[in-house]
Amino acid sequence: MTVKEYLSQAFVLNKLVKAKKARIQHLSDMRESIAGGIQNGVKVKTGTKLDPMGEVIAEILDTEEECHRDIIRLLSIQREIETTIEAVAHADHRLILYERYVNLKNWEVIAEDNNYSLKWVYVLHKRGLDAIERSGCESLLQYAVLR
Repeated sequence: MTVKEYLSQAFVLNKLVKAKKARIQHLSDMRESIAGGIQNGVKVKTGTKLDPMGEVIAEILDTEEECHRDIIRLLSIQREIETTIEAVAHADHRLILYERYVNLKNWEVIAEDNNYSLKWVYVLHKRGLDAIERSGCESLLQYAVLR
């Protein structure tokens, strides 16, 4: 695993959490439509399932639990990433890495927030990655692969 891949784990997990939250919202909408149909006396085709409302609620609860576990894992990964970034000596490099990999900001926002050109943000980012690689974080990167 490269330094960049290690630091990018939070991005991937954050996207997964967002996808699961969207699924929960979709399931909640389905639950509401089932409940509305039942309240209005509309028959809901159930197929082989005896309790469509119960099935949807169970799926919502399972997905919420998965989402909760992913959020806890995301926070743990972000703490590890913060510790790694804090080992970088140069403050500008740390700032760019922190904004990108802990605050999960895109490059344009980082540049604008810090009054840097986009090109300069990329330069500082590359220098920060190089600093982490030089600092000997290989054991941390190997640990991340084993998880």
